[in-house]
Amino acid sequence: MNRKKNKGKKQKPSSRNKGSTKKNISPGRPSIDVAREFAKALQYHQSEQLRKAEEIYKRILEVNPNHSDSLHLLGVVAYQSGNSDIAVDMINKAIQRSPESPVYYFNLGNVLRAQGKLAEAVLPYQKAAEIKPDYAEAYYNLGITFESQGKLAEAVSYYQKTLDITPDFAEAHNNMGSVLKAQGRLVEAISCYQKTLKLKPNSAEAHNNMGNAFIAQGKLAEAVSCFQKALEIKPDFAGAYYNLGTVFKDQKKLDKAISSYQKALDIDPNLAEAYGELFHQFQRTCTWQKLEDMTAKFDEFTTKALDNGIKTAETPFVSLMRHTDPSRVFAIAKSWSGNIARAMSTVKPNFSFDGRRSRKAKISIGYLSNDFRNHAVAHLMLSLFGLHNRSEFKIFCYSYGEDDGSHYGTRIRQDCDKFVELCNLNYADAARCIYEDQVDILVDLKGHTRGNKLEICALRPAPVQVRYLGLAGTTGADFFDYIITDRIITPEEHARYYSENFAYLPHCYQVNDSTQEISNKDWKKSDFGLPEDSFVFCSFNQGYKIEPVMFNTWMNILRQIPEGVLWLKQENEITEKNLRREAEARGVKPDRIVFSEKLPKSEHLARLRLADVALDTRIVNGAITTSDALWAGVPVVTLQGSDFPSRMSSSILTAIGLPELIVHSIEEYESLAVQLAHNPGKLQIIRQRLTKNLSTEPLFDTSRFAGNLEKAYKEMWKIFIAGESPRQIKVVED
Repeated sequence: MNRKKNKGKKQKPSSRNKGSTKKNISPGRPSIDVAREFAKALQYHQSEQLRKAEEIYKRILEVNPNHSDSLHLLGVVAYQSGNSDIAVDMINKAIQRSPESPVYYFNLGNVLRAQGKLAEAVLPYQKAAEIKPDYAEAYYNLGITFESQGKLAEAVSYYQKTLDITPDFAEAHNNMGSVLKAQGRLVEAISCYQKTLKLKPNSAEAHNNMGNAFIAQGKLAEAVSCFQKALEIKPDFAGAYYNLGTVFKDQKKLDKAISSYQKALDIDPNLAEAYGELFHQFQRTCTWQKLEDMTAKFDEFTTKALDNGIKTAETPFVSLMRHTDPSRVFAIAKSWSGNIARAMSTVKPNFSFDGRRSRKAKISIGYLSNDFRNHAVAHLMLSLFGLHNRSEFKIFCYSYGEDDGSHYGTRIRQDCDKFVELCNLNYADAARCIYEDQVDILVDLKGHTRGNKLEICALRPAPVQVRYLGLAGTTGADFFDYIITDRIITPEEHARYYSENFAYLPHCYQVNDSTQEISNKDWKKSDFGLPEDSFVFCSFNQGYKIEPVMFNTWMNILRQIPEGVLWLKQENEITEKNLRREAEARGVKPDRIVFSEKLPKSEHLARLRLADVALDTRIVNGAITTSDALWAGVPVVTLQGSDFPSRMSSSILTAIGLPELIVHSIEEYESLAVQLAHNPGKLQIIRQRLTKNLSTEPLFDTSRFAGNLEKAYKEMWKIFIAGESPRQIKVVED
């Protein structure tokens, strides 16, 4: 949640008297003492008795039409009364009569900015500062105006000019900090907030902003302290409650996150960001009735933002779980990427690739992520980095995430040619690092998922930029040329819903690690609370992927299989309570749902062998969840949908040679799962084929995948050096 900016106070009526101080005589009208009347008008104006002030200003102008101060302040009155067009006209007339008054230009800028005419507001502010070089407020408002336009470099420049004149201008320090944060300059931003708080210890906004910077640094405890301090100072600070909820969400304290978001909305029911996050927490906890109640208003927030051309509160990630309409998903993603591009548009790194359009012995590939650690992305990609052909490619990894000390991070560091930590660099410096390494193809592994730094990609540090994994869909960004995909998840007719060109691999888009270890622990069903004589259906997908339609189908299946149990991933008490209640409401005993806690990957794969059939989720399929089950020898039943997230398991099952486990209706899904439970012979045949196919089909042939991916990279580079625009690529195996 962005800070509540100090937009600059409306300029108070000036006490300077530009008109004559002598009595003015107008034929046919009584004379008045202009100076005395003007002073009286100022008193009324400053005490907000606008009607009385207006009457006197008009009376002065009747006897002296050139009294510029009265013209100016009539404009100010009009602005304060909500008549901004009249205000612009009156202030311009004052400027015509006294073109050297800086305050006139300053207030003209204020009115234009209030009208949303940001580009037009710049010139009068600049003119005010030209006439009065020490006009700190004019520089400050220029900073706000440029920041509002997304022109961050200019905003920094003008905030700095403000502070050069008035070093104790607390609001300027605060706003400077927020612009620096937007540029990824977190240490400098925190320093600015600290300066603000030294000058104004009770600035709730500065505490709130500093908390946001700590979140970006991953310092969640410090962030909580900042938000709580902001709320001590300002108990009705909706934005601070929203930000506090975000920290609790990241700490997986979902009950506290939900409470914080609700408090934010109690204060400000139209705080769309809080509404969106609260919605997602209800998705994560399977609080379905709340979701149903919130859907219409959430859609309204999103539609309004899209209509106004601004970033939606609905995140691209959440949109994938709500919409099967690819055009809606594309529009939401595009609003987020457009916001990033605008913020980075004034950072001018001056990267040029003219000298790189030549064939070279080795193409440099840079992988960018914060997930080179014990994370699903690293689990999938672990072997890939070492399998790249070093006679044709150099492999760099750029990390802006923590080093968790896991063997995943250690292995990736060993297997790439260069591993670079970007954690402490701002966006521009990180991009320059990639550029100076002469990376030819930059591959982003995050997309619009939590903790991404798409700002780096928006600066275009590589001549070819590619999206892969991370997000099951488009980024909507014009700074990516390609997306690694396959014909199942993105049929050609979906191309119009993607900003990226499709780079089709011949089999599944998803890389899988053929070396992943399965623990030799001899687990028993009783180790996990599973009845020994039960038929075990499992779904280790995250709670947000479970929704009423598929859960209802799962319960239908259990009612037909008396010995059946549903084995799920343990996430939080709220989800468990809700799903057990939903099961009971559908005529299934709650104890037939068994939850198990997270285990190390190799042990999790070993326990998966206790399951008989894995049941896939619907709107967003399992991805690594599906391939994990298959690697452990467990067949997966999936329902193929209409878009990328609902077709991932179809791609995976096709690549393992088990297309008969893909169905196309909810009725077929239910029927197939029941058949497999009732027909152990059929299930055994499928399991035997799965075991055989693990070593013969392309899904887990990582070396084969690497070769096909490299063909895509070589074609991308060939198109670039030919000076041609990116286009669809189809990799064909030899």
